Amino acid sequence: MKSITLTSLLALFLLAFVVPQSSTAQTAGQSASGTYQFSFEDGYTKYVEFNAQTPTNGGTTGQEFFSDEVKVSYQDVDGTGDPVFKETYAGYYIKADFDGLTVNKNQAVMSGTVRDSSIRSLIGQRVLLTVEDNGDNTRVPDKMTWGIYNPVRRDWTPSDAERKVDDGVGMRWVATDAERKDDVGVVYPRDETISNKSFPVSSYDFAEVNAGAGDVVVVP
Repeated sequence: MKSITLTSLLALFLLAFVVPQSSTAQTAGQSASGTYQFSFEDGYTKYVEFNAQTPTNGGTTGQEFFSDEVKVSYQDVDGTGDPVFKETYAGYYIKADFDGLTVNKNQAVMSGTVRDSSIRSLIGQRVLLTVEDNGDNTRVPDKMTWGIYNPVRRDWTPSDAERKVDDGVGMRWVATDAERKDDVGVVYPRDETISNKSFPVSSYDFAEVNAGAGDVVVVP
């Protein structure tokens, strides 16, 4: 098993728990775009350029380019006794195609798949980019955070081992709050694909940059 180790923060600033996604709907005409160059205390320059939109025919289109000068190392950390494997890159880039967009007021979450990267093993992984548009307010700059995730692959189906035929296999159900008529409910089993709907917008913790310049525009 390969694990990625960064010499500075990779900004996986999500809460450690998963809570049901808010009911914010994806609406035609919503969009998010921008360019941003920034660094943390380590001084390594990071750059992101992105655009995502929901056309009138549905779905989400858009792309992201992200580059980082930080040193990246991969090594075997699963304790299987395999020979130690370590690979180091002096910076990297990714290009991703977006397939999901959620807009909540001045914030937006975009999800997609890495289509090209200077680190070949990142191709095919999922990305999340979350931004906050604070307009021309110089006191409160625009914000963002991001993450790169391995796709979830389930090659087994849970069932009751004490029953030869488990009638519940493959069934789906919706859990709701019986005391609330406006509760849209949560569908189970849940879709484990990392997407713009995996986490509520409010659960993202934005990166605290040391220096940054650029502009983020969110259209609700």
